[in-house]
Amino acid sequence: MTGSRGWLAVKGKDGDAVFAALDLVPSGEVSAHARRGMSVALPNGWFVVVTRFASPLLTEDSLLPLSEGCKVVAVRWDEFSGSMVTAYENGKPAWHVEHHADSAVRALSTSGELPPTFDILHARFEAEQDAADALGNDVDCFQALPVELAETVTGFEYDMGAGAYGVPAFDGWKITQETTPRAASRRLKRMARAHRPWWKFW
Repeated sequence: MTGSRGWLAVKGKDGDAVFAALDLVPSGEVSAHARRGMSVALPNGWFVVVTRFASPLLTEDSLLPLSEGCKVVAVRWDEFSGSMVTAYENGKPAWHVEHHADSAVRALSTSGELPPTFDILHARFEAEQDAADALGNDVDCFQALPVELAETVTGFEYDMGAGAYGVPAFDGWKITQETTPRAASRRLKRMARAHRPWWKFW
């Protein structure tokens, strides 16, 4: 993986409910591959919203309310900053795994009751890091652990195309505010100027 990426997955709410909670609407775009501004309903019941590493959609302010009555898993990955996965359930934090790129290679911050697959993945990454260290390779294997943990829980893998999930394409989304036509936006600004007191110049 290179660059950065972010995504969230919800189980227990359909796409319409997820969009409503996050103030999103369909954009009408489609894509064969995952990228920012796309979403997909997986056959296993998870609904995925693909965004970016620093998206406001991935903050606790967005995810805690979204998790009321359902489960939410959120992933942030950046090749320079690090990676993390956080889970919420019924309006509360459930578990968290984070690896900082500037910390010790094997350092992980964890909290909550981690999924059973964490121990399996951790053992595998320990072995991979041991092998890399023995060869003198300057790699950080643990950078990928939070992302793979999220993949084992949700079944979503960023690099897999829509066909791998049995759907024709990913569906686009946009922020609700972006649906206001530019012309209408300009009219609103003119109306605001017309109604301000004469002594206001801004």
